[in-house]
Amino acid sequence: MRGKLKKLFAAVLAVLLALSFSGCSELTGLDAQALMSPPKTTADREAIYALMGGGVGDVTLVYPKYGDYRSAIISRDLDGCGTSEVVSFCANGDAGGTRLEFFKKNTDGVWSSMARFTSAATQVDKVFFGDLTGDGMDEIIVGWGDPLTATASVSVYYVDGDTIREFSMTTVSYSEILLTDFDSDNIKELFVLQAAQTSGEEIMALGGLYRFDGDQPYVSKTVPLDAAVTRYTSVSFSQVNSWRRAAVLDGVKADGHMLTQIIGYDEASDRLISPLSNEENATDRPTAAAAVSRDVNKDGILEIPTAELTINGSETTADSTGYVITWNTYSLQDNTLTPVCTSILNTAENYNLFLPSSEDNYGCQNDTVTRTATFFTYTQIGFNGNYLGREDKFSIRVYTEEDWAEKEQDDEDILLSSSAGRVYVLRILDDSMAESDEKTLQSGFEASIKDALADGASEESLQKLAQIQENICSAAYYEEAIADILADETSYLFAGARTVEETAERIDQRVQLYLTEQWG
Repeated sequence: MRGKLKKLFAAVLAVLLALSFSGCSELTGLDAQALMSPPKTTADREAIYALMGGGVGDVTLVYPKYGDYRSAIISRDLDGCGTSEVVSFCANGDAGGTRLEFFKKNTDGVWSSMARFTSAATQVDKVFFGDLTGDGMDEIIVGWGDPLTATASVSVYYVDGDTIREFSMTTVSYSEILLTDFDSDNIKELFVLQAAQTSGEEIMALGGLYRFDGDQPYVSKTVPLDAAVTRYTSVSFSQVNSWRRAAVLDGVKADGHMLTQIIGYDEASDRLISPLSNEENATDRPTAAAAVSRDVNKDGILEIPTAELTINGSETTADSTGYVITWNTYSLQDNTLTPVCTSILNTAENYNLFLPSSEDNYGCQNDTVTRTATFFTYTQIGFNGNYLGREDKFSIRVYTEEDWAEKEQDDEDILLSSSAGRVYVLRILDDSMAESDEKTLQSGFEASIKDALADGASEESLQKLAQIQENICSAAYYEEAIADILADETSYLFAGARTVEETAERIDQRVQLYLTEQWG
């Protein structure tokens, strides 16, 4: 029981934390009462379930595990007629695998099946929609996965009159897939990433750009990728500066280090380029500093992280518990990274802190006894190891919940966050720091909850979670599906790919969507 509770602990805690940030007072997505309410399906839902082979509870829905579309029943206008068709995924009964079926409703309000396809894959990785052919109608791209064989394949479906047909891509496997428009012609391409494979005596990794001009897709361009990457943790086709979009790939190497690759389109040579795919990739960062590319300042442009150890305040050696993360924009034109902002990742206490200025030299001195990190600026390091021009700016101290409750309150203590039994407290040490700097520190603090899976979770917390779990289990059909949602989404959190707030939002959306599908 304890192991199962710990599995749910992090996910539920993520939701609790995010909702506390937003000021919400209830868990809308994990409302036990809603879970136990009687079914209230609509006539449309009942008709679709009947066509799928049963009623509510009789059909085993299969949910896409990644991507923007996580529903087993997706409404989408596929033919441009102004009304939505339905894309559904469910287990293929005794035959095994997964069944994909398309439904439409006629002018009399009667639903019927447009087409049915089956796959031997037991998992739907992700679903995309995009106009790959330039006919003004979206194609449906499905990534299929099989956890038992650790393989993934892609299928593409298109509207043909009153039915749905499939482009043959049976031989195409992938590590990741993206919808892109590298040449900005408003026609999407399918970018297929294949991690390192042995070809003769050479180990190669390749990206292939598929176009769909005719009856069969074809590879229009290829680009070599970093063969050291064994898996990808985050991929996107995103804005990398004010005038250029590119594929941004965060991957993990065999040695555990992470790096970022940028795939762009060079108009002059009409080819894809990957300037960061080499042994001197400046984004190479150790496992402990496994930050992924994201839009940290919310300006619509993805920032690329680089990392280096912080310097310790007591000596010139690096501090192995802290990393300076520099968040950069990237220029494909001249292959340069331009710093935008800086954060310090404290791996000992599991938090990331965005700094008021990226222009100053920051160091961090950790006191492991008091669990206090003192952040300072300095001009340079002298020959004797002293820091010239050192100024202590602020500190962050970590308390246990018990110690914080017993502590005499001090006006100089600024509460940043409470997470996984830890209370994070900011104290300004330099009176000359501007009020805006203090606000930057407060808003730029990100608490991690990785320790939520540790054995140190209190029995009281586990008991509370036990009650939540028992409520969820009361809905006998759906405990496993909800547990899968929680486990899936928190895996991104623990990999550093999403913040607590982002994770909680996605959990809430998926559980709400699930409840709507199952209960109305």
